[in-house]
Amino acid sequence: MKKILFIIAFAMLATACGMSKKDLGLEKKTPDASQATAKEELVLPPNFNLRPVVPMAQSKTEQE
Repeated sequence: MKKILFIIAFAMLATACGMSKKDLGLEKKTPDASQATAKEELVLPPNFNLRPVVPMAQSKTEQE
């Protein structure tokens, strides 16, 4: 009996305070069409076996 009274009291209090489904997080949020953006397609590099470019001064010092 106390549980039922507590639930009723909570429901009355929630509606009296202006709580709604949105405030409680029970309402599903849909994205606004003006805020939705399309993501660009992922692009892979042409060749993964290419080594990074090393400046001439560094390559000479590494060979010595």
